[in-house]
Amino acid sequence: MRHHQMPILVLVLAACGGGSASGPAPSLSATTPEGAVRLFFQSVADSNVAGMSRLWGTADGPASVTGKPQDYVRRMEVTQLFLRNSPYRVTSTTPMAADSDRKQVQVELDRVDIDGKRCIRTMQVVVVNTGKQGWIVEAMDLNQAGTPGRSCTGGATPSQG
Repeated sequence: MRHHQMPILVLVLAACGGGSASGPAPSLSATTPEGAVRLFFQSVADSNVAGMSRLWGTADGPASVTGKPQDYVRRMEVTQLFLRNSPYRVTSTTPMAADSDRKQVQVELDRVDIDGKRCIRTMQVVVVNTGKQGWIVEAMDLNQAGTPGRSCTGGATPSQG
């Protein structure tokens, strides 16, 4: 009888294990427009669609909280495909008209095309201050990032290095 209890104990220990000793997960709340973009791009790099969904939405809140739009998970998956493996640099932040709750953050993406050529693509990212949930990404034009696996033409600047 004791022999039969052993596999259950091992299974329970395996289910409880796997924790990280490095401390709690980093907060996914940004206090600045640039911070929202950096956290979003870090979630992209980590293939963390749930994290991306907490950092993207509207003034009403993150998509993961509001559930809007209904296809937000699919949108985050497509965004991740377009932006993954692209080192980036935040280059500027500008106000959006008279709206103090929205800023436009310019990002330079260091891309490598299908031929192995490097180029810099510039993308505008609109962020919004939600209040309680901090700054989140509201909009970006993935066409500005360029299509993955295609040539670095049209809106790209050749990169040195």
